[in-house]
Amino acid sequence: MSIAVTQAGHTHIPHLEAELLRWVGSGESLIEVACLDALFPPGKLLRPILCIESAKAVGGDVEQVLAFAAGIECLHVASLVHDDIIDQDPVRRGRATTAEQYGLAEAVAAGDGLSMAGLAAMLSGGPAAERVLDAARIAVEAARRMCHGLMRETELRGDLTCGLPTVLNVIHDKTAALIAAACQAGAILAGATPEQSQALRQYGEQLGMAFQIRDDLLPYTAEDQVTGKTAISDVANLQPTLPVLLAYEAADDADRDRLTTIFRGGIDPVTAHRDILAVMTRTGAVAKAAQMASSSAEQARAALTGLPDATRLAELATTAADRQR
Repeated sequence: MSIAVTQAGHTHIPHLEAELLRWVGSGESLIEVACLDALFPPGKLLRPILCIESAKAVGGDVEQVLAFAAGIECLHVASLVHDDIIDQDPVRRGRATTAEQYGLAEAVAAGDGLSMAGLAAMLSGGPAAERVLDAARIAVEAARRMCHGLMRETELRGDLTCGLPTVLNVIHDKTAALIAAACQAGAILAGATPEQSQALRQYGEQLGMAFQIRDDLLPYTAEDQVTGKTAISDVANLQPTLPVLLAYEAADDADRDRLTTIFRGGIDPVTAHRDILAVMTRTGAVAKAAQMASSSAEQARAALTGLPDATRLAELATTAADRQR
């Protein structure tokens, strides 16, 4: 089930799409064309929907946070454009990536352009200037953490001994930090109490962990046409994702040696992917990672206790742990 197909998501998507067009442009220049191509058709719109639903959970409304939510999506998509450059991935959301379509230099510029459009949207105004600045500081800090996570991820390539805590920190910085910021910013813009703001930040962090753990599992549990990207990307980049490390830690000597050989490089990615999946199956790593995603989702739901109207946020936490795309 896609997160974007919840009832709440359907309600907000047209407004978010219109707001994105307002800040990115109509395609009158190459950079606008490349940015729009990266944004549309939209993905799950998880982060902006969470921003809006977090505001509503504490009594706010869509108009208070719509521009900010669109800005968050611009920051997120900018990171995807640059991530695809780093990973040399040719496919994103079932289509050619920005770099594949327009060129490497153009993709770098488009990612930067989306980041700047996002900042402009977030700082464009709202219910109170002080709230806008507080929310923007949180979002920018999360974006900074995201850059750290992306860089740290590249440093870990080929290293099966980096350990689960290290990879969990990367997951937090790369994915959970911006999701948490989207939730906390929505709460702040809606005038939440400090306690409500922190509760929604905690919710977002745990939902982000669940989302990324499940994302790391998808190359081994779903088809390319379902995930919208190549299943062998992480393997080709020798990326020790969480389910791979779980398999490595639980493997016997023979399976551990096979994983070590694969992560030295030089093995055909299709063959490597098949062998890794076999080790994961034998060690129970797939089930363990799925259980970790479910546990994080449950912690996310628990953080919502006491909020005035958090039903839709609870539903989003459930789909984050169970999604198949």
